[in-house]
Amino acid sequence: MINNSKIFKFNDLADYIFYLSEIIIDLIQKKERLEKCRNNISEIIRLNPSSNCIDSVFYDSISDRANRLIQYISNLIGDESKKAVSYKKFRKLLYKQRTLLEITIDDLSSEEKQSLGEFNTLRNWSLHIPESIFIQKKDFFKMDSKFIMSEQCTITVPTYDNFELEFLIKMKDELNDFLSETDIIFERMKKDYSALIGKPFTIKYESNIVKPYFFMEAVEKSWNVQKGK
Repeated sequence: MINNSKIFKFNDLADYIFYLSEIIIDLIQKKERLEKCRNNISEIIRLNPSSNCIDSVFYDSISDRANRLIQYISNLIGDESKKAVSYKKFRKLLYKQRTLLEITIDDLSSEEKQSLGEFNTLRNWSLHIPESIFIQKKDFFKMDSKFIMSEQCTITVPTYDNFELEFLIKMKDELNDFLSETDIIFERMKKDYSALIGKPFTIKYESNIVKPYFFMEAVEKSWNVQKGK
């Protein structure tokens, strides 16, 4: 039987266990990739103690890699869209259904609530381009109406051969902060999973030589469902 639902239905305890286990797997994979990215940045900084700049193409490749993972993790944890996978949304449902599921689950700590809120804010920030960027740019460069009108016949696209190394240092600090917040929620996920199954559990790694492309069939079917095919 083909399931063309766009919304995951929780019919029994097994569905809750499956859903949270999938979030945990996804988070571990993406978090480890982001940690590697952070470690690469730290190594670059360490090996270039006297450098003031970094090649712009190289910087952009690192920045794009890190930002993509940050966006993914922020969505995985903090998205509240109706049809999206999200721990924040799942956690609310799990807590609401705890009596029906006959489980004991802790209230979120103030730190955990704050972290979830920050992931939601970051998720919303990173997936749209805020108009405040334009407002602040106008103010910073003192671009008044007279200046804008005087330059209206030319649109200047700035390019840079290098970035100041400070960009990379700040990125490393931001990744450290982001990963610390991620660890707070990851620990809560593991506690929730133990509460769901009523016992401790282990996380093991399965080593495979090749990831077969046919796994993408599930992704393609999901895409077709979203398009209404």
